Amino acid sequence: MACLDSSARGVYVASVMRFLRAQLPRECADLGEPELRARTERGITAASTHGLTRRWDVARFIACQVCLGEHFDTDPVHVWPQAVLARPYLTPSRKMDWIERHYLRPYRRRSTPAT
Repeated sequence: MACLDSSARGVYVASVMRFLRAQLPRECADLGEPELRARTERGITAASTHGLTRRWDVARFIACQVCLGEHFDTDPVHVWPQAVLARPYLTPSRKMDWIERHYLRPYRRRSTPAT
């Protein structure tokens, strides 16, 4: 992600913001565009500290930040995802698969408006 030029990074940040608003409408409802953009930028940086560089993995990491708190990866309340992120034998994508399965999918179901 660090090697993206500023225009490509801007396009990526905008796409992550659309993804977050679409998948987590309740969690993003109180976040204005500047705050969501800033959180997305900080999320890209935080994701890179865990070796997450693929766009989809980074987007899922940022979604976890929206659902669990911006510092879920260091907050003692969320020990399990921290343990997953620290496992050297898992690829970055596999780490996010595990975390998504246990944390993001339940949020997406709760976040979807009832019809």
